[in-house]
Amino acid sequence: MFPKENHSGALDLASSMWNFSSQAEKGQGDGGRGIMVRMNEPDSGPSWGIVMTAREPGNLVLANVAYHLGLGAREAHVYLDDPGDPAAKTLAAQPGVRLTLCDADHWQRLARRRPEGQNRRQGLNATDAYRRAGVDWLIHLDADEFLRPMPGQGAGPDAGNTDGMLAELAAFPRGFGYVAVPPAERVMPRGAAQAGLFDGVFRRPARVPSRLFRALYGGAADLLDGGMSSHTSGKAFTPTGFDYQIRIHRPRGTGADRLSAHSAHRAHAVELLHFDGLTPLHWLVKLLRYGEHAVEAQAGMNGPHRMRQVADLLDTGDIAAARALHDRVQVLAPDRVARLAALGLCETAHFDPSPIIARVLGEMPDLSARAFDADLRRAHENSPNPRLRT
Repeated sequence: MFPKENHSGALDLASSMWNFSSQAEKGQGDGGRGIMVRMNEPDSGPSWGIVMTAREPGNLVLANVAYHLGLGAREAHVYLDDPGDPAAKTLAAQPGVRLTLCDADHWQRLARRRPEGQNRRQGLNATDAYRRAGVDWLIHLDADEFLRPMPGQGAGPDAGNTDGMLAELAAFPRGFGYVAVPPAERVMPRGAAQAGLFDGVFRRPARVPSRLFRALYGGAADLLDGGMSSHTSGKAFTPTGFDYQIRIHRPRGTGADRLSAHSAHRAHAVELLHFDGLTPLHWLVKLLRYGEHAVEAQAGMNGPHRMRQVADLLDTGDIAAARALHDRVQVLAPDRVARLAALGLCETAHFDPSPIIARVLGEMPDLSARAFDADLRRAHENSPNPRLRT
């Protein structure tokens, strides 16, 4: 499920000159919990990690993990949804990776049996990692989501400079909520040929009156939420050490650690790049997999706009119509790119994670669109779903 999120009441600490960390301790006279905020040592910084549940081509998962480790993540908790995933051996060999195979024993430990809904599986795994994490902050990502330091933070947008991000995390008093990372969603300009997985530009959420929304997004408006084909909620850096459950987009407070309605600080120094379909084929496969579920189950995973995408795809009669649906949602005409960019709703700076990935791995996996699609076809060649098979 992709609920709408309003950060209008969020804490804004971007201009703070203080560098906070925190220590939560049992207190007196406050229900058993008190929050003590102390100053960091001048040169210290908060540690952070990522967690994901993945069922994607191995090179994508490996690239995602290597990129975030190269950005400075101390831990990468990877839960492979397919316990027989051939990427397991390569991932397990990477320093910093904590690998879990989601086999029957794993699900017996967490939920007695494997949940059918992917959101439920992701939440259980993310909370499991949260309980075991040895870092100060943990963020749940999908394999198609990459953190990018924002331009203007002391380096170019692809330079991997996380100083601003770390400063925001350090400034937030732990125990008072979480840091919400806003999303930007990759789209392709019309007429641009995709060679690599990360080509394209990035649209950002727009909450505007309906007439303006339709003027901005044209025939795709009914298939978008806030200008995005997937979600506008982003993801959350959650401080560890509290009684939180990690959900897809944000933590949920339980027990003594309640979270108020305005517990989020919207990050300014980092954004979440979401590749909602690394290739057109990947986008169509994702929707067909959603379409395998009953409508009630889909509603638990997706918003109405995504369900309309799925329904439209299932109604198509051939691959040409399916590709046309993709282009309606995920491709922008040049004049529309220019208009959205002028309004701050589209970022045209190129994202190239390959230098960081190559530095971590010592070599580059094949991240071409052609190789990725070949992996997708192999993964689904024996699918019981005839549309996925073909």
